[in-house]
Amino acid sequence: MDYLDGFAPWFFVCTLGCFLVLSGSPVYWKTSYPKLISGWIIILVSFILLFEYNNFLENFLLIGLPSLFGSILSVILFVYLVKFVESRIPLEDPAPELTEEEMKFVTKIISKNIGVDEE
Repeated sequence: MDYLDGFAPWFFVCTLGCFLVLSGSPVYWKTSYPKLISGWIIILVSFILLFEYNNFLENFLLIGLPSLFGSILSVILFVYLVKFVESRIPLEDPAPELTEEEMKFVTKIISKNIGVDEE
């Protein structure tokens, strides 16, 4: 129970921060800066809670170093996994040019919608 008491506060705060950072990250060149900034602040607060609820000075070699190593390794693997998945998505081919009939149809629709008579 002591381990759970020391684990739960910072873990849930860090999870919330990670969710905000991921949801605020750039998607289709749109970034949500309030989510992104608040997420990083919450992640930093989770590190403060980690050190407050776990006494690392007493058991630093036993608990602290492996935890630090595991955290750093997890972040590095997460970054490489995201990079790998995004690099595997194939680029789409450019759309073919419109035929003459399609160009006339599109021109007619646009002219009708903006209120210009087609001549």
